[in-house]
Amino acid sequence: MASKRSALIRQMQTEMETASQERRYEEAARLRDRLKAIQSLELSGDVREDVQPEVFYIDPRRGLEKLAELLGLETPPRSMECIDIAHLQGAETVGSLICFIDGKPFKSGYRRFKIGTVEGVDDYAAIREVITRRYRYAAEGEELYPDVILIDGGLGQLHAGLQAFGEMDVRPPMVISLAKREEEIYIQAKSAPVRLSRNNEALRLLQHMRDEAHRFAQAYHHKLRKKKTFDEDVQSSRRPRRPHRTRSASDGADLS
Repeated sequence: MASKRSALIRQMQTEMETASQERRYEEAARLRDRLKAIQSLELSGDVREDVQPEVFYIDPRRGLEKLAELLGLETPPRSMECIDIAHLQGAETVGSLICFIDGKPFKSGYRRFKIGTVEGVDDYAAIREVITRRYRYAAEGEELYPDVILIDGGLGQLHAGLQAFGEMDVRPPMVISLAKREEEIYIQAKSAPVRLSRNNEALRLLQHMRDEAHRFAQAYHHKLRKKKTFDEDVQSSRRPRRPHRTRSASDGADLS
């Protein structure tokens, strides 16, 4: 068992070095992170069975094929988008939308939204605002919807999304949500959630999208919080200070 783990680590180290030499730096960085994850594990079982599946690379094409089977699609989806909401007790609420093409991040399709119509903690209303702002042109038939729209959350988040889409003239082909705690998948056409094995390629692909949307939302949220703190500090520094008064007999103080 230990020899199999060592062989896997050596193989990944070789692949990482090769990727670095060929200037495929993003791939080299991913392999480096997976190596760290594997080396930090303290498992005594078979590497092929017991190592956490999150540390292994999944072929996006395989993930798309499995996702098509799960959702009952005739062909694997090519374009997918994921929505996430971030805030701190209702303050500086933001929405993120990330785009995947053929199972890989498409950074040019990323968008972020500063929520302006929601007060306090209301993720459902924030989701509806993001959907309305992002897909209004698709709803008017002026652009295409992605093949799959994923919402970070459970049944409530999915219902909020479907409610927003229900007010549009043109509906998207497929809307689903992924609940983080149990990793359950809620699908618009099914009454009960679906739970897949941890190493299922379709689940892994959806987790990748969900985590990327969360990262993007949190980055924007922290940026707004820092800006707010900076603005408050600037305003505080500009406030006129009260002049210091020296005490005298006229102040009623005992000077004797």
